[in-house]
Amino acid sequence: MKIGIINTGNIGTILAVAWISKGHDIMLSKDTHPKQLQERIQKFGLEYGLGEADGGRFRYGSLAEAAQFGDVVVFSPYFPRLAQLLKDLQNSGVSLAGKIVIDTMNPSIVDADFNHSLDTEYMERTSTTEDIQKTFPEAIVFKAFNTMPAPLLDARKWVSRRGPVQIFVGGKSSSAPTVQKLIEDAGFRPVFAGYDLKAARMMEGLSILFHGLLDNEYKGDFNFSFDIIKPKGDD
Repeated sequence: MKIGIINTGNIGTILAVAWISKGHDIMLSKDTHPKQLQERIQKFGLEYGLGEADGGRFRYGSLAEAAQFGDVVVFSPYFPRLAQLLKDLQNSGVSLAGKIVIDTMNPSIVDADFNHSLDTEYMERTSTTEDIQKTFPEAIVFKAFNTMPAPLLDARKWVSRRGPVQIFVGGKSSSAPTVQKLIEDAGFRPVFAGYDLKAARMMEGLSILFHGLLDNEYKGDFNFSFDIIKPKGDD
């Protein structure tokens, strides 16, 4: 599968390495410090155990080139850059018509002292997923990979490399199996919460609960994630 990753950061890097090891074709992009991206990918690939042949298969391009390349396009930018990034893609002639788009974002902000907060006013009226869909109405947009800290998306950190669930919403019935497969290829269990993109607001809202747990129960240790489990014997 051809996958373009828009503004490859921590989430995009981890997913890209997992996916290329499963045989997918990946094009990476970064709107700031693009030369450092290749170094980061090479370093993480070595840590992941990626062979030289697979590591050499990565392609690199502009944001627009990655969007045009992928049958699946992953949006993984820093939230405050989203509005400008969407404009830049439009100005470059990108339409994303008929493409599967996976949004991994939460409305997170980091200040000069690296304190993290959430744009709760934004979260009350919309979601990043809905904003992408409004900008590219002919795209098939999903929300996924936003319910755990980026480092925990490395499936090697979980027992038997099989992590907790990854909830996904949006899209349509013909495209949901593709997203399900990509979640499985990243090492997680996909669970589908429906086609209504407004559910993306609830998924982003989990980040509020996560931060509450982080500050109060786990005292700053973000080495945890939400999961869905069934009772023993319940198929």
